[in-house]
Amino acid sequence: MIKIAFTGNPNVGKSALINAIAGSNLKVGNWAGVTVEKKEAEFEYKGEKIQCIDLPGVYSLSPYTLEETITRDFIINEKPDIIINIVDSTNLERNLYLTMLLKELEKPMIMALNFYDEFEKLNYKLDMKKFTDMIEMDVVMTSAVKRTGIQELLDKALLIAKSNEKDKKYTLLFDQCLQNAIEEIKCKINCDERLVTASEKFGMDFLAIKLLEQDKHLLEILKSEYKYEIDASILATTNQLEEDHDEDIETIFAEGRYGTVKGILAKTFTTSIKSRLDFTDKVDRVLLNKYSGLPIFFLIIVGLMGTVFNGSAPLIDWVDGFVNNYIGKYVAMLIDENTPNWLASLVMDGILGGVGGVVVFVPLMLYLYFFLALLEESGYMSRVAFLMDKIMTKLGLNGKAFVPMVLGFGCTVPAIYATRTLEDESSRRLTAAMAPFMSCGARLPVYGLFTAAFFGAKAGMVVMSLYVLGIVVAILTGLILKNFDMFKAEGRALLIELPPYRVPSLRVIVKSTLTRTGSYLKKATTIIMGMLMILWALTYFPNNGDTANSYMAKFGKTFQGVLKPTGFADRWETVAAIPPSLAAKEIVVGFMAQVLVGDKNAEEIEEEVTQETGFVQDTAEQLMELGVAIKDSIVAVVSFDVKGLFTVPDAEEIEEEGSGVVSATKMLWTDELAPLRAYSFMVFILLVVPCVVTLGAIKQEFGYKFTGFIIGMLLVIPYVVSTLIFQVGKLFF
Repeated sequence: MIKIAFTGNPNVGKSALINAIAGSNLKVGNWAGVTVEKKEAEFEYKGEKIQCIDLPGVYSLSPYTLEETITRDFIINEKPDIIINIVDSTNLERNLYLTMLLKELEKPMIMALNFYDEFEKLNYKLDMKKFTDMIEMDVVMTSAVKRTGIQELLDKALLIAKSNEKDKKYTLLFDQCLQNAIEEIKCKINCDERLVTASEKFGMDFLAIKLLEQDKHLLEILKSEYKYEIDASILATTNQLEEDHDEDIETIFAEGRYGTVKGILAKTFTTSIKSRLDFTDKVDRVLLNKYSGLPIFFLIIVGLMGTVFNGSAPLIDWVDGFVNNYIGKYVAMLIDENTPNWLASLVMDGILGGVGGVVVFVPLMLYLYFFLALLEESGYMSRVAFLMDKIMTKLGLNGKAFVPMVLGFGCTVPAIYATRTLEDESSRRLTAAMAPFMSCGARLPVYGLFTAAFFGAKAGMVVMSLYVLGIVVAILTGLILKNFDMFKAEGRALLIELPPYRVPSLRVIVKSTLTRTGSYLKKATTIIMGMLMILWALTYFPNNGDTANSYMAKFGKTFQGVLKPTGFADRWETVAAIPPSLAAKEIVVGFMAQVLVGDKNAEEIEEEVTQETGFVQDTAEQLMELGVAIKDSIVAVVSFDVKGLFTVPDAEEIEEEGSGVVSATKMLWTDELAPLRAYSFMVFILLVVPCVVTLGAIKQEFGYKFTGFIIGMLLVIPYVVSTLIFQVGKLFF
């Protein structure tokens, strides 16, 4: 099998080019031990089995970020047969710096000059013959959007890979002073058997330069694997270079590489009078303006939320009905009178309910990934980091962290997955720890029930205070957590390129959306269904579905004393409602209806399930309802209505969900502290451990240990905050 590694800067069209080459064979996962996304594909081409590996987009090979470490280690350790270096042809000077670094690794390489269609529109000229000779590798002009140059690129890559040339010697055009220093270090390498052995793995040029740069990552490897510690004479050479150039050693080499790039382009590349940045500059004057930039950004984010959550809502309702009413009906028909009650409940409530708990989020994920890909491919997402960086750095976060935080108001699940846009692991973890405090839409039915029962006309103001409280707690938590090693930022300035605005490729966006959603569905199913089935067992046993006497109810009665300081725990029902909220926060309303009102609609439900409608009629109805859902989804998208995201269900709507539940809830507390107890309970539901789907996403992204930390933290914080609110609040009643 021929192994091809794809490298390049961010925003060079690498994913689009790989999609064009690999097509439907592309698989998405994570690199081992980290949350950085890994894309790879295997396919056959002209009788050859090919494996394509999409390495993370990087600007350098210094191991300061996860992406840089992954890229560098893969090329060195995995030894791909050939590297395809993808370069933005409209931004050659910036992109060719990475090419110079890759040449130091002495691996067979071919260059894809991407965005060739834009290159031509700008009337740029490149002397391909001279450029190829000076860059010392084959060069192919490509356009992933137009799908041009792809076959030629693959053919040349295979030709080089099949030549079995595992190493390639390139000319490094540094100034004479640097060149002499490199040759001096090479002599020292050849005099030490340990370094000679290391050079067989790393390459002579790379090893010499990194010894001069005193690369900490490499020096640790040399010490642990080769029992070598840097020689004092090498340190002396480095110090002399820094003294002669009056710069640190990394800057000296960086300037040398840029000098080589400028020299090559001066002899081969000419630009037109027309600037490729004219349009981008004009747009950025508005979008990045210190006065208009942030308001426009907030409008875009609000529009994104409205589009994603309102647009997906009709489809979510359809999926929910399809699983529970359509599939549920025919599954129920397979359960006869001889089936044990526990097994019937397991199948209907545990397994089928578990499936529904997973797939109901698919429309939401589709919309989310589609519009995030749209922002990324257009070039705007880089501006988000730039705009928000100064604000978010006070929390120790990258500017990009703001997007996941805002998405958390709609649903915490996509907020967790959106942390993948952040560059370093500490920022991902801190953002993931703060996102659950954003009040998601699933909590609104709970707010609606308790505000309808205890606050009446003041419901809107009460709910708004809960949103604000969530933000305040998130900020305070972030300020505390950023001081711990697990969440501490690395103190690096934000290095980000602002690419030109481009019209995104619909093919690339759709492919990215489907791939990411498929990955969510595949990986999240197991843990989510498992946790939902555990919750089912706790609410069903030991009295065969009698919720009031279930293990969950026993839990509530047992922990009443522990939660007594919060004010709401004088009733076991509210305590027992907390564990079911792990399945979904809106389940609290149904749980309260069951324990306070009882299952008064059982006969109606049974009658609905046994209605005399056939498979053909039911299927036709589902297809019609799907058509209506798609139409409603389109209308919701184009309406740009965001008010519905924060609209509390009124008492009438809640009563429809469970007959008499509002009036029954009102009787939970009748003393003068009743509103305060209700508010304390809503705060607890706001801040407590999120739903299992969110926990599944956190586990998938960060592992069991971090998930355990989040669960522990989100048990302590709601207890403390609810207790403070009740104990301080009752002083004023």
